[in-house]
Amino acid sequence: MKNIESYNDKGERHGYWEEYHSNGKLWYKGNYINDKYDGYWKGYHSNGNLRYKGNYVNGKGDGYWEEYYSNGKLQLKLFCI
Repeated sequence: MKNIESYNDKGERHGYWEEYHSNGKLWYKGNYINDKYDGYWKGYHSNGNLRYKGNYVNGKGDGYWEEYYSNGKLQLKLFCI
């Protein structure tokens, strides 16, 4: 498993991150600012299909989010404020 990680001076997650499932497929990717989710994130099932996508602002979901079953079909669409 390989990871792309970066930290700020306080040791908090900061910047672009990727993590991979044990089978080598991408698990998730997105950005942190001072250890809080920030910006557009995507997560994937271990079979490589999209699991979720959405935006964070200051660590909280913001706007439309979509979640998918492992077969790729849309499971849920919601709006976060």
